[in-house]
Amino acid sequence: MMYYRRKILLAVVEAFGGRLKRTDFQKLLFLFCQYTGQNFYDFFPYKYGGFSFLSYQDKSRLVSQGLLGRDEDFEFIADVSFVEQLKSKDQVALKTFVAETNGLRGNPLIRKTYLEFPVYACQSTILSEILSDDEITSLQPWWQRDTSPCLFTIGYEGKSIDAYLNQLIANNVKALVDVRKNPLSMKYGFSKTRLRNYIESVGLQYYHLPELGIPSNLRRNLNLPDAYRDLFEYYRTKILPDQFESLEDVKTLLSKHTRIALTCFEKDHHCCHRNQVTEYLKKNAGFSTRVSHL
Repeated sequence: MMYYRRKILLAVVEAFGGRLKRTDFQKLLFLFCQYTGQNFYDFFPYKYGGFSFLSYQDKSRLVSQGLLGRDEDFEFIADVSFVEQLKSKDQVALKTFVAETNGLRGNPLIRKTYLEFPVYACQSTILSEILSDDEITSLQPWWQRDTSPCLFTIGYEGKSIDAYLNQLIANNVKALVDVRKNPLSMKYGFSKTRLRNYIESVGLQYYHLPELGIPSNLRRNLNLPDAYRDLFEYYRTKILPDQFESLEDVKTLLSKHTRIALTCFEKDHHCCHRNQVTEYLKKNAGFSTRVSHL
């Protein structure tokens, strides 16, 4: 069974004539998601504006299934219509969207995304090619970010890699500190090597402190609140006190980068040991940095 978002991807390419250049595809997919208010795909600010790594991962899968061509463009080669496989309301929305944007390609299309959704232009490397100096100045307030020191924590449960990156960028995080014991994940984008590559591609630094993780054997049978309570009590009293060097590393990284985020899996920080790390640090004399759980 195909993910619905992949049907959306295929339908967008099909509806726009069956072939789109890479950047045109990204901008049209981005605008369609924004206009419909549905996050079929999430996006983050990148070199040419809103971008989705997951859409490229999906492209690779669809190429292997013989539904998209193998070249760098997005070429629809399926022998069945995917527009017709969308929900009725999405078919109508796509038809309207095509009618409104079918003539836009290249820089005029990028310009439209920058002016209508300026927050996604904050990382653009081609601003001066797309917008006038006055337009860039007028959009500056959209790109202002808090620069005060802060220790964030963030879990990736329930988030795409694109939504995750967007949240880090929106909060002006400068470095990610992975506190998983074993940084492997079945979720796309979150195993160590790929996560590091994605983090560094958006200008952040990646660090891994496995010493602050919880051994896998201690994570079994965590189905009840009492199990988490007992685990975190053990972690707080038996593991953290022996990790002085790694805890000092966190403080050093915070001093160096000003705004860093500790990351692990769980969405709710109360169900994750990253919260125990911040609580432990807050009890240390001299630690006064604000803590924020994303």
